[in-house]
Amino acid sequence: MPINRIKALLVLSLACLLTFAASAPAIAQMLARPGWAGFGEKSEAWWKHPIVYEIDPHGFSSEGLKGIAQRLDYIHSLGADAILLTHIEPDEAHPQALDPAIGTLDDLDDLSRTASSRNMRILLDLGTLPAGTDLNSLARLWLNRGLAGFRIANPQQADELRKIAGSYIGERIIIGDLDPAATGRQQPQLLLDASLAKVSQLSAAALRPVIEAIQSNPNSLLLATDGPGIARSAARLGDGRHNFDIAKVLAAALLTNRASSLIYYGQEIGLASDAPMPWGTPVVPAAAGARKPAHPAPANDPVSVAAQESDHASLLNWYRQLSALHHSNRTLSSAPSIMLNHDDQNVLAWVRRPEGASLKNPPLVVICNLSAQPVHLSLKDDMQKLHLRGNFLRTVIRSDKGMGPMTLDSMTIPAFTVYIGELKY
Repeated sequence: MPINRIKALLVLSLACLLTFAASAPAIAQMLARPGWAGFGEKSEAWWKHPIVYEIDPHGFSSEGLKGIAQRLDYIHSLGADAILLTHIEPDEAHPQALDPAIGTLDDLDDLSRTASSRNMRILLDLGTLPAGTDLNSLARLWLNRGLAGFRIANPQQADELRKIAGSYIGERIIIGDLDPAATGRQQPQLLLDASLAKVSQLSAAALRPVIEAIQSNPNSLLLATDGPGIARSAARLGDGRHNFDIAKVLAAALLTNRASSLIYYGQEIGLASDAPMPWGTPVVPAAAGARKPAHPAPANDPVSVAAQESDHASLLNWYRQLSALHHSNRTLSSAPSIMLNHDDQNVLAWVRRPEGASLKNPPLVVICNLSAQPVHLSLKDDMQKLHLRGNFLRTVIRSDKGMGPMTLDSMTIPAFTVYIGELKY
């Protein structure tokens, strides 16, 4: 073929591609552009073991969606892979509209674009849609704007949404807030599991069977301890004196399971009600001067972001440590769990045992003292029954200020303390 003809064909092909790109909505391709984790390479789907941060824009910031965009660094510091927006419509009869109190569609587009630069996706909570909703048009309205998927509570709607979302590039997903037995052929990628949110007594006897059921569930689960319409865990399980330490125990149960994790805004600082998020510090927008905080809090209020940011031992920083471990430790993300029964000591403990456990690939042991007194514990018999070799635990993280390893024969776990260690010999 003559060189000039080859050049002509190349120019024609390029022109066709440019024409197609110009005719397609730019934001429709948002999830496939460079900058997303996994773009251009074969890697595990982002939703396989994510942390999802759920936000009601009305309570998170007085500036609604703009306020969320200004706090993305904070959300990213929690290890969030996605933000789930709830209560965004003005009422149930208008699922295709945004509540003007939280912003405009342009604000939502800006939030989605800014979040994508931090490898975070935006999901919408659709709840249970009214009968007669044009699900196809509704889903495509949001998906064409680059959003990454939905949470839905109706099994038939979940099935249809999964088919629609599957026709889009960018790994769009469905979170099903429903009974897995009711799902159709197109089961949601993640099934919401709120069993931990139903626990109202902080005891090993109450929590162990719940966590055991979670760990043995073959479905891909998204665990939640808090959420809209649920009494917050800080109020439900706190004793008024050790609330932060108790919240650290619950955070460990949430983030060291094989399942994915849902954090409801404010639980990471021990918020006990659906009051506005207490930031306690002003926000300084990039192109403006300092302004008053969206939801101010007294400078000495321990349940505020400002107070906990500066405290290395705070609940907020404990969530950050756990989320980093959740993402970085393959044993936590993939190894089977084995519950240990120490209910008589009010200790919740389990082993994450990787395949081919060895000195270089050790099991992880999670120990939670759920009582207000120190507990003296021996795990030697437990490890022998599991045919696991080891005589001490090397500390990975712990929620108190303790130091050094723990011997299996005799260890002391302080009151309301979480200890996570590698089995060594």
